[in-house]
Amino acid sequence: MNRLTSSKFSIALSAALPLIGLVIDGGLAWAHAYPAVSMPNNGAIVREAPRELRIQFTEGVELAFSQITVKATNGEIVSQGKLRQLSNDTLAIDLKPLDAGNYSVEWQVLSLDTHVTDGTLRFTIAAPVK
Repeated sequence: MNRLTSSKFSIALSAALPLIGLVIDGGLAWAHAYPAVSMPNNGAIVREAPRELRIQFTEGVELAFSQITVKATNGEIVSQGKLRQLSNDTLAIDLKPLDAGNYSVEWQVLSLDTHVTDGTLRFTIAAPVK
């Protein structure tokens, strides 16, 4: 390898090392869509029943291949209507009128990086204070 080729190789390797570090560290290669914020928030106890549930993900998602189902403790599905995409990374679904109690939010999304992620969030509606 001559000196000019060796120098170009060293420069290219120096430029690539930080990117390789990001990939190994999980920055670029394993970036999947996970809930960043939800309304109601995961684990929240709210006094007033929400009319819709929103989840903002850590990256953009494909609406056509995503779903959110909200269930009461007895397994009744309380989400209704079509899932809506409010922005590239935020989905929303309407809710039936809800009573006090515990609710689970089952979500599954296809992120723009083509990876499917899923999980469950939970929230509680507090009983009215008498």
